[in-house]
Amino acid sequence: MKKIIFLFIITFSVLLFLTSDAQAQCAMCRMAAENGAKAGNTQTLGINTAILYLAIFPYIIISTIAYLFWRAYKKKQKEEKELAS
Repeated sequence: MKKIIFLFIITFSVLLFLTSDAQAQCAMCRMAAENGAKAGNTQTLGINTAILYLAIFPYIIISTIAYLFWRAYKKKQKEEKELAS
């Protein structure tokens, strides 16, 4: 089980750090951001990063909920094992 958790953490970490190359915008937003950056507007420079940060939070929430369910399941299994002994 520890091997599965370790592989999950490694996979999640790799996927998390590889998302920086993604372009998470619609075509119109991207053109507006590029034109704004060419014109010297500093607010448009971080728009890709901001979208990626917003996109990662649902995954963090789902992962946390899954972990809590898994932990409760393991705790229940342990209690049932102790009662059976």
